[in-house]
Amino acid sequence: MLPRFWQESLDKLDHAFQPLVNPFSGVTFAVEALLRNYEQCGFESVGELFDRAYRDNVLFELDLVLRSKAMVKFKTVGGFSKMKLMYNYDERTITMPDFVKGRTFQLLQENGLEPDSFCFEISERGRNGMAASAQSVFENARTSGCRIALDDFGAGFANFELFYYAEPNFIKIDRFLIQDIDTDIKKKKYCSHIVSMAHFFGISVIAEGVETRGEFFSCKEVGFDIVQGFFIQRPTLNSFDIKTTYSSIQELDSYDKRDLSEDAYLISNEIVKLSPVNIKDKADKVLSAMREHMDVPVVPVTDDADVPVGIISEKDLKEYLYMPYGKELLNNRSLTVNIRKFVSRCPIVEINVPIEKILELFVSNKDADGVIITKGLKYFGFLTAQSLLNTLNEKNLAFARDMNPLTKLPGNNLINAYLNDAFKDGNTQYFLIYFDFDNFKPFNDRFGFRQGDRAIILFSDILKKDFSGKNEFIGHVGGDDFFGGMSCSGMECSNIVAKIKKTIRKFTDSVVSFYTEDEVDTGHYTAKDRSGNIQSFNLLSVSAAIIELPPGDRAHTPDQISNILADLKKQAKASDDKIAIASMGQKEITIVKGVQSSIA
Repeated sequence: MLPRFWQESLDKLDHAFQPLVNPFSGVTFAVEALLRNYEQCGFESVGELFDRAYRDNVLFELDLVLRSKAMVKFKTVGGFSKMKLMYNYDERTITMPDFVKGRTFQLLQENGLEPDSFCFEISERGRNGMAASAQSVFENARTSGCRIALDDFGAGFANFELFYYAEPNFIKIDRFLIQDIDTDIKKKKYCSHIVSMAHFFGISVIAEGVETRGEFFSCKEVGFDIVQGFFIQRPTLNSFDIKTTYSSIQELDSYDKRDLSEDAYLISNEIVKLSPVNIKDKADKVLSAMREHMDVPVVPVTDDADVPVGIISEKDLKEYLYMPYGKELLNNRSLTVNIRKFVSRCPIVEINVPIEKILELFVSNKDADGVIITKGLKYFGFLTAQSLLNTLNEKNLAFARDMNPLTKLPGNNLINAYLNDAFKDGNTQYFLIYFDFDNFKPFNDRFGFRQGDRAIILFSDILKKDFSGKNEFIGHVGGDDFFGGMSCSGMECSNIVAKIKKTIRKFTDSVVSFYTEDEVDTGHYTAKDRSGNIQSFNLLSVSAAIIELPPGDRAHTPDQISNILADLKKQAKASDDKIAIASMGQKEITIVKGVQSSIA
């Protein structure tokens, strides 16, 4: 029996819920229970409340009541049966004199909830690391079917000790690493490595504390499986405020569609539709599912919400399959043990993840039978090594088909994909450049198509050297038209015009080898114009039309950008230094260098 003070405190304490959603579908995956009204009990923080309970030796009993209250309230959330309840767990409860194992499973049964719907959130923040003795508690939780999440990952220095002992199903990246992830390259790279490591072990990664649109899009880009924060919804004491699907996130996903959808299409064509079994099924169901695909001796295992738990492969059952009467034992429902003992970890990734990242994940996990593919975090299919290679090969073939045969540069499809990405990425500053030869037709007529092709290849080689950076892109529109793009920040952006002038100068200096000495000295050559008349033309040069896309929402479409670039190209040809520049804001275009009237 709890002392009177704690009984009175429990009457006041309540849980607020905050949703954790899939960043692509907007579907609510789980809710986190956050303790509220602790101020009314005389505490300044939740931590202070649990510290007092720990000192009073009532932490375990108090926590059991709070767990039960969270479960009861969870059942009032619309669509709760397809969600999970994330509950913050203080590992010090195992040190209480009245601590016993198995009480969570009992509470779940009393409240009519499945074990896999409950997840313990464990944090080392403010603790002295993870006691190895707690490993048995985590093992008990896994055996009973409950999930484990590491909270505040990245906030402390003992995270990997927790990671080792807990073998979690989820890790939650601390707000410190999520804040300004859209502008802090170091944080983005750090999170990317954590996500890759987690996916290697089949662990889903949650971004907590997402508060801005930029942070949300960057978390999607890095590969987070789930997002949580004020950007989605603030914690609410009213459980009816929790939605099964957040339409605002669905709208953002439709806005943010990228060429990854092509990867998803290729993956869906090669994926093996292995029938999964439920974690509560008996072993004979596993054998039946394995017989359906004799060529792929793997059976995916899911929970009641169709979320992957892992796989059972033929080698996991060898103790029974290759012993006398082993199969009979597996088929005997009265004797068969829980199939959880046969489940092994497997890399798990969303279908939106690029093929190259999936391949990297598979190659780094040498013991993996394949990769589980999810869609909206639910089981979608299985990629074997062969199907993964087939998918990658098909993507490479598609890429090769989009390359210009003369210059081996990306063609119009890939250029349009780059434009779409640049247009939708409102967090980054871009420069889009349209290069066009001046008076190329008379040059071709005078010197022949072979020399014309040589000039085109010469310029493409210069572009390949000058625009070879990580954030730079070049493409060949066709003929003597080329496209360049770059994302930048700070001083990089201020140097873009000088960089383009240098590229143009390299070409004009190199192309003089195509002419006679007299033509080089005079700076002119003669050729027929479009009417067939002999005329004098300047030596071959290149014009560059440049559009700056500052960060922020953009009201113009990619097609409008293409049209403006084409118009700006005419102005560049008429200018002395062969360059025209325009800055495209959210609602207007500012001509930096060029003729206003022809674009307005």
